[in-house]
Amino acid sequence: MNKKTILRVSAILIVLAAMTVYFVRQEGGKDSSASQTEVTVTPTISRITSSASWVSNAQTVNELMLEADLVVRARVSEAPVTRVLRHELSVLDENNNIVGSTISETLFSDTAFEIIKTYWGEPPLNLTVMQTGGFDPTISNSVEEMIDDPLYKVGEEYILFLVDISGDLVQAPDRELYRIVNPFGRGRIDGENVFLYGQNPMMDTFSIIPNIIELEAQIEQAAKGLNK
Repeated sequence: MNKKTILRVSAILIVLAAMTVYFVRQEGGKDSSASQTEVTVTPTISRITSSASWVSNAQTVNELMLEADLVVRARVSEAPVTRVLRHELSVLDENNNIVGSTISETLFSDTAFEIIKTYWGEPPLNLTVMQTGGFDPTISNSVEEMIDDPLYKVGEEYILFLVDISGDLVQAPDRELYRIVNPFGRGRIDGENVFLYGQNPMMDTFSIIPNIIELEAQIEQAAKGLNK
């Protein structure tokens, strides 16, 4: 009987313990004219469902506020910058003996925001928010993103419930960096509406809070409770 090999994967911040993969592919285009030798390929999109395994189960504003270090209204000022986190992992056989090693490559993206309003916490001079996913042509022709935490786009405006991970030995050993509590802590503003990414993680459209004033009122009320 052939031996089965098992990858022992170290726990990485915000990398999810169990997830299924749902691919949304967009056909890449290329110029095949005889006069050109360069080929341009449009990256495909890979979306990863991950709602079941986030590090936080907070859903209500009160629950999010208890875990957040910073709550802000902010606008994406720069496109996400992708980095690759590489780890050497041991390959084990069925008897738990090391039979080799492999390199794990995980994409993370850091996005710069302009803070418009601070509801809770001490805002940094420059706000950068990390998320799992991104695009690196040396790794793949696919853009990888979570279905309930898609990559940010320049100009989008959000209310964000953030955790300060500055100084994290893996993600930010020598810089300031934040992440959302979970997808319930990411609300995209569209006019007076707020689209919450934590509500329906298997869908491309998410539940709406009818009015941003309502959400701000809930945040203010929760902040008063924390200040007591």
